[in-house]
Amino acid sequence: MPLSLDIERSDTRPFPPGTVQLEDLSGHRQDGRVILQPVPSDDPNEPLNWSRSRKNVNFALVCFYALIVYTIIDIGTVVYGQLHEELGFSWEELNQSFAVSTAGLAIGAIMFIPFAFKFGRRPVYLLSIVIMVGTTIWQARMRTIGDLFGFNIVSGLAGSITETICAMTIADLFFVHQRGSRTNILTIMIITGTYLAPVAAGYSAASQGWRWIWWWSSILAGVTLFLFAFCYEETVYTPMVRGDIPDDVDGIEQVRKSKITDADTLHMEQSNTLAEIPLKSYWQRMSLFTTASASGGSSALFIHIYRPFIILFTFPGVAFVALVYGSLLAWLAILLNVQAIYFTLPPYNFSSSGVGLLNIPTFIGSILGGFFGGQLSDYSIQWLARRNGGVYEPEMRLWLALPAILITPAGYFMFGFSVSQAGYTNLPSLRDGMSWYIPAVGLGIFGFGSVALSNVVVVYLMDSYRDVIGDATIAVMLVRNGFGTLTAMCLSPWIARMGLYNTITLSGCLCIAVSLLTVPMIIWGRRCREWTAARYLAMA
Repeated sequence: MPLSLDIERSDTRPFPPGTVQLEDLSGHRQDGRVILQPVPSDDPNEPLNWSRSRKNVNFALVCFYALIVYTIIDIGTVVYGQLHEELGFSWEELNQSFAVSTAGLAIGAIMFIPFAFKFGRRPVYLLSIVIMVGTTIWQARMRTIGDLFGFNIVSGLAGSITETICAMTIADLFFVHQRGSRTNILTIMIITGTYLAPVAAGYSAASQGWRWIWWWSSILAGVTLFLFAFCYEETVYTPMVRGDIPDDVDGIEQVRKSKITDADTLHMEQSNTLAEIPLKSYWQRMSLFTTASASGGSSALFIHIYRPFIILFTFPGVAFVALVYGSLLAWLAILLNVQAIYFTLPPYNFSSSGVGLLNIPTFIGSILGGFFGGQLSDYSIQWLARRNGGVYEPEMRLWLALPAILITPAGYFMFGFSVSQAGYTNLPSLRDGMSWYIPAVGLGIFGFGSVALSNVVVVYLMDSYRDVIGDATIAVMLVRNGFGTLTAMCLSPWIARMGLYNTITLSGCLCIAVSLLTVPMIIWGRRCREWTAARYLAMA
């Protein structure tokens, strides 16, 4: 059990899961000293104790993997027009192919992530990349509607582990006060694959033909496979069978004090490791499988298939993150599909490269939103913890979500209303949709708000329930991609029945309503964590 769960207040009441003593305000220091949470052992092989460069290499590979996966999943929308003309796929079939992909994203984590608990992160990463290499070759040779749907379901299944296993890796490697910035870096790579890669894909499709966007993807996926095979280290830590932490109270206090460091020296993860413990060799670190000592056999695999559903329905904090994070994908799915189809039609008549360029404002807004919800949240929680006697509550991160609650729907409405044939302008040339730069600005505003909000709630989840983060993230991804699947499947008949203007109005109001769940979570989130503490500790 992590030591951070046992730290107590002066009134002897234990902290609920996620609440930790983040800063030491003893003595006359006003700036505080960061307390490493979770408290690492004295084993140099534990990932929390790795050197900064070793952590950064592993994390850089994870970020590159996320970039490639989201590139493969999202670049297809920029060639919808070419697929429609050359292969005769209807717009509804193309929308449904997006839904098939998100369906794979929804269910795949349940199939693969349990093996990351049993055999380590490394083999699951490698399997995902191998499948991605195969599916990109398949897509480059696509001829029929069966190829389109088959590629999307398989690539969705292979890419489904991305956000779950990357969150697990961040929790393996980094401390509480570092996770927001690392999550932001990961988010930057994800949004680069989501928004910026389609720009390059649009130009590639225009100059080389649409098949080449998949040949380039297969080459990049092959490079990723090579790097992971020879450079990525396993981050699952199996404690040595010995007394890592003294049983006596004085020994525990000694350990705690050794894990306190100045706030401006956040890289001192290697302090107080034992020199007599040998470091693993290169080939040990590159082992294909790392079976945890307490893996529990095949029953452990089954546990991680049904436990995400238990966590989703019995942990209010997890349900909150699932609803907010999931709804953001639903609104994004609407924007991407409207962008991919409506901008190829009058009055815009964009080419594939033009549709791809529309992702640039979303990318810029998302980068800024990532810093707001990532780096800034790490600084803000240290300031808020200092004002709270050095005690950090995960709900402190949620304060930065409040501006995003307003910004996200504002950008969404700006894009949707300007594209829809609303006829609410007196300018004849704009009655069938405003000039392209107006929805482009709306995309940028939406990108800022949605990424800021998603970063905050994801790190909130990580901080609140670190020891079940894999199962919790599976639950969140299931809901998130389920929302995306239903939205993509229903979008064409929804717009046909209600019209684009009314569809945007209704979905935008739902966006506001779901995002406002942040307010009660700020107020009652700690009480929810106290209520689930016993259940959480039993699972952890």
